[in-house]
Amino acid sequence: MCYIKGIMIERQRGILFGMIGLALSFIGYGQSSNPYHINGSAMQENCNCYTLTPDANTRSGSVWNIYKIDLTKSFDFNFNVFLGCSDAMGADGIAFVLQPLSTSIGSTGGGLGIEGISPSIAVVIDTWQNTYHNDPSYDHVAIHRNGNINHATSDNLAGPVMALADYNNIEDCKWHTFRIIWNAEQKILKAEIDGIERVQTATDLIQGVFRGDPNVFWGFTGSTGGSKNHQRFCTSLNPQFSMPSDQETCFPALLNFRDESASFGSILKWYWDFGDGTTDSVQTPPAHSFAQPGDYNVKLKILGNNGCVSEAFEKQIIIGSTPVAHFKQQPLLACEKDSVYLLDSSYVQFGTINSWDWSISGQKFSGKNVSIPSKQAGNFPVQLSVTTKEGCVAETEINQVIISAKPDIDFSMQEACLGDPFFFNAINLRNEAPIANYNWKLGDGNRGRGEVLSYLYKQKGKYQVELTATAVNGCISQSVIKSVNVYGTKAFAGNDTVVAINQPLALKAGGGDTYNWSPPDGLDNPRSDRPVAILQKNATYILTASSPFGCETSDTINIKVYKGPEFYLPNAFTPNGDKSNDVFRPVAVGMRTIDLFHIYNRYGQLVFSGNNSDGWNGELKGIKQSTGSYIWMIRGIDYTGKQHFKKGTVILIR
Repeated sequence: MCYIKGIMIERQRGILFGMIGLALSFIGYGQSSNPYHINGSAMQENCNCYTLTPDANTRSGSVWNIYKIDLTKSFDFNFNVFLGCSDAMGADGIAFVLQPLSTSIGSTGGGLGIEGISPSIAVVIDTWQNTYHNDPSYDHVAIHRNGNINHATSDNLAGPVMALADYNNIEDCKWHTFRIIWNAEQKILKAEIDGIERVQTATDLIQGVFRGDPNVFWGFTGSTGGSKNHQRFCTSLNPQFSMPSDQETCFPALLNFRDESASFGSILKWYWDFGDGTTDSVQTPPAHSFAQPGDYNVKLKILGNNGCVSEAFEKQIIIGSTPVAHFKQQPLLACEKDSVYLLDSSYVQFGTINSWDWSISGQKFSGKNVSIPSKQAGNFPVQLSVTTKEGCVAETEINQVIISAKPDIDFSMQEACLGDPFFFNAINLRNEAPIANYNWKLGDGNRGRGEVLSYLYKQKGKYQVELTATAVNGCISQSVIKSVNVYGTKAFAGNDTVVAINQPLALKAGGGDTYNWSPPDGLDNPRSDRPVAILQKNATYILTASSPFGCETSDTINIKVYKGPEFYLPNAFTPNGDKSNDVFRPVAVGMRTIDLFHIYNRYGQLVFSGNNSDGWNGELKGIKQSTGSYIWMIRGIDYTGKQHFKKGTVILIR
C-alpha cells in the first residue's frame, strides 16, 4: 500500500467519479522509469502513487500503462484504492479498464470516465446512485462491457453488489485492496476487494469483446461532476516479511526473517533495519540475535526496478524476558465448601504470559485463574508455573491455601398468637467452629442478634425466619430457614346486603380458621364459613372467628329482607354533587342479573343505557340534563330463572 506524505485528506461532499489508491502486482512484465500516461486532472503524487481526481467538482482523470498486455496470458493485478472521505455527497467512482484504443481516454460525471468507450471491459466501483443507470443505493461494484454502465442491459456482465462485503460505504477515508484476476484458460475475469471476491464473469474477452485482438491497454479512469471526492491509486511496492510459525523469541533466541515482499516489477534491493542499530541489504538476512530483552521495531523497505523505494513495513518484535510467577487468593479468608479462587498476578517486563500450569494438592489445572475444588478444612499446597508466548518460562511459585472450618447451626422456636412474644433459640452443632455471633432475619424486615431471642410480631401471618452464625475464625454458616406462624384473627362477615323473602343467601366468613354465626336462626350450618341463610324478615348476624391459639374476633352483617324478587327505584334524584341521592340506580332484590336498564327523556331520546347497577348521574355525553320527568325501563332474571320487566318515571331535580 502506498501512503502519501504531506497530503491532508479532507472529508468533503461531492460526486465521486474515479480516484483510486492503487497497489499493483503484475507478474511477468517489467517497468520502465515512467510506464504510465497521465490525462486530465490526474497527477503523480510520488514514485508509484497517483491522484485521478482532486476533491473538486467536474474533474476527469485517467492513468494508462503505455504497454499493452496479451490476454492469451493470465494476469493477477493487485491494487490499493482510495475512494475519498465524503459519503452522502461523495461521487462518482472509479473503473479498472481494458481497451485497445488509446492512452488518452477519460470523461467527467456519472459515466466514470469510460461511458461510450467500445470495445472495452471495465470493473467499476460506483459510489453515486444514478437511477438512469439503474444503480442501487449502496456503493457497488460491477463488470461492464463496451462502455455501457446501465445495469439493466446485457452489457452488465456481473453485479452490482456492495463494494465492501460487510458495509455499504467505501468512501470511508481508508485504503482498500482491489485485485483483478484474468484466467486466460478458463476465460474468467473476477475482482476482489479487501481479499473477498465480489464479482466475476465467464466471458471470452478476446473474441466476445475485442473482436479477436488479444492486445489491450489497461488503466484506471475516474471523474467527478456536481459532487466530488479525492480519488487515488498506487502501483504496488509492498514490503513484507514474516518469521517461521514456530519461532520463539525468548532471549537469547536467534530469529529468522523471511522476505514476502511484492512489487509490480522486480525488486532490486532490500533495506533491513532490526531496531537495535544493525542493518542488512540482502533478501534473506542471516539469523539475527538481540543483545538483551526488549521491544524492537524491525523495518523493511524495498527498491523496485522502476527506481521507487517503498514506505517501510514495520513489525514489533518482542524479545521476551523471564516472567515471575505469582498468584493471590480470593477471598483471603477461605472457608470450607465455599468457592475459593486463585487469581494470577504474575508479571513479565517484556512479553506476554499466555500459559498457566497449576498444581493444587497434586491435582493439575490450567488457565489464568482457577477455583479450588470443594475442600474440608485444612492446609493445601499450591504450585504455579507460567510461560510467555515468546517461550520464556518462570520459576515455579509455591505457596499454600488455608481453608477454615465453617459453623454448622440450627434453631428451635415456640409459636404463639399475635400479641404474645416468640422465643428463638440458636444451636451450635459443631464445637470446632466456636460462634462469635448469631444473626437473625425475622421475616418482617427486622433483624436480631444473640443466641436466644424474644420477639413480638405486629401482624399475624407466616414468616420465614433465617439464622446465620459467624465463627470466631470469621467463617459464616449456611443459612437455616424455618417458617413461623403468628396466629390471630380478623373476623369479616361480609358487607350489609338485601335479599328477597325466601331467597337463599350464601354468607362468606373470613379472617380466621374456624367460625361461629349467631344467632343460628335461618342458617343451614352456623359453624360453616359458607352458610346459607333463608329469611322471612330482617336479620343481623354476629360472626366469631377463631384460631388454634384462640385470638377470637367478631364482625356483624345486617340483611334487609324485601318482598320480591323485585326492582325498587326512587321516584326522584338530585344530581347536584352533594353525594346524597346524586345517582339514579335500581335496588334489585332477589335478582340474579340485570339485562337492561334504559332511561329516556320526554322526547323519547335515550339518555342512559346500562345492564348494571352503576346508575345514571343525570348527564348525557358529559352534558348535564335539565330538571324534569324521565321514563325508565328495567329487565332482569331472578334467582329462580324467571324474567322480570318494569317501567316507570323519575324526576330529576337540579
